[in-house]
Amino acid sequence: MTEFFQTVYKTVSSLRAEAAILACWGAFALLAVAAVVLALANDSFRRAGKRPFFALVNAFSAVTLSFALMEYPASFSLLLAAAFWCAGYLLYGLLVLLSRPRRAKPRVAAQPAPPADCFVREACPAKPNVRTEHALSVTEKLLAKGLGKGDRQEAERIKSALTSLKAKPELSSADNERLNESFNSLLKLMAKYGL
Repeated sequence: MTEFFQTVYKTVSSLRAEAAILACWGAFALLAVAAVVLALANDSFRRAGKRPFFALVNAFSAVTLSFALMEYPASFSLLLAAAFWCAGYLLYGLLVLLSRPRRAKPRVAAQPAPPADCFVREACPAKPNVRTEHALSVTEKLLAKGLGKGDRQEAERIKSALTSLKAKPELSSADNERLNESFNSLLKLMAKYGL
């Protein structure tokens, strides 16, 4: 076993720094391409964590630094290792981005359900009783408060309009217009009396 390590050491020490660095970067590039291809093609690899790749970036940065220190000054060696680390970190980010789960295309429902409290000018498909009952209950609460003479008359006018709308099984667009106006008037009174 020691002979193997001695052979590896002699081979590495006989290489020039440039060749060793290029060999290091080539090995990393091979691993990076394999990881990107696997992220694009394999669902289980895509779902797996990508921290081991980041550990490889750190390890190859350290190897780059050690090979560069064999021949270059420390400042240049650190700069070279830092540049490699930044490039590796960008590749790591790309790998994480490619590994995000793919979203299924949203299916469009045949007819989306309208909100129960839609305030539109056209006929609202929601049941009119739900909206008018709510407005009537708010009006009753307002009438129970000490309203001024003009505000009390306005609240009673709204109540009678809502009562007539509640009796209808379906609202026309004109009825919806009246209901929306009633809601607007109620909102003003509610704001005024803190309800």
